[in-house]
Amino acid sequence: MRNFYTWLANSPLASALKVGLAASLGWFLANPDVLDIHPAGAIALTAALPVIINWLNPDDLRYGNHGDLD
Repeated sequence: MRNFYTWLANSPLASALKVGLAASLGWFLANPDVLDIHPAGAIALTAALPVIINWLNPDDLRYGNHGDLD
């Protein structure tokens, strides 16, 4: 699992994947036939999701959430 976290923190492909998945989620949430959520909420979640994933990743040192660094 640690290798996955490292890849997620350092790979340009992982960054593109996070942004693409967040954009897909934003489209899904903004679709009025799926959920009744304000479009601004869908946009905010879409923009915040890659940053939240980075913050939760213990191998991503950019946000101060370093976890166990052994």
